[in-house]
Amino acid sequence: MNPRELRNLALGLALGLLGAGALAGVSLPHTFTAGNPIRASEVNANFAALNNALPGVAQTVSAGSAAITASSAVIDSVSINVPGPGYVRVSASAQLNIEYTGASAHFTFGVSDAPDVFSPDQDRRIMLPNGLPAWTYSYIVSSERVFRVDSAGPKTFYMLAEENSSAQGTVSRRVLTATYFTAMGTVQTP
Repeated sequence: MNPRELRNLALGLALGLLGAGALAGVSLPHTFTAGNPIRASEVNANFAALNNALPGVAQTVSAGSAAITASSAVIDSVSINVPGPGYVRVSASAQLNIEYTGASAHFTFGVSDAPDVFSPDQDRRIMLPNGLPAWTYSYIVSSERVFRVDSAGPKTFYMLAEENSSAQGTVSRRVLTATYFTAMGTVQTP
């Protein structure tokens, strides 16, 4: 075995040991045994399989304000290129600013894989009752959900906000993050 092959083998073993727990379910296309030659293409194929199983992340961050309307509105979106079937954990947080005038105010906030539909059981409803002093009330809101993806390619996810009363509102300081994972256990989705 030449020095380059030995170095590649050592690097592969080191990465394998470091990520053994996180990558326990990954199937490598090639197995190496002592005394047998190792081809660069086989090592590269193993590295490609490991790389495809590692988590990936995409994020949008915006400090500006976006108005909330009476219909489901896309406040932000994030696209992530996934290497294959797996799951994408989408989390969103923002500052909700409600221009309260004394009448009740209702808003819905959430994440979705569709630009116009709130995902079941993951939307957050924010309400101010009648009779509070007129003021701009600010709340930090967040939502999170795991979405199944069945194929490789770009996937887009959305932060949605909707006004459900006659109150005016905006969202600012927005963060929307999508993280790709392969399943390492049981995943339940609504």
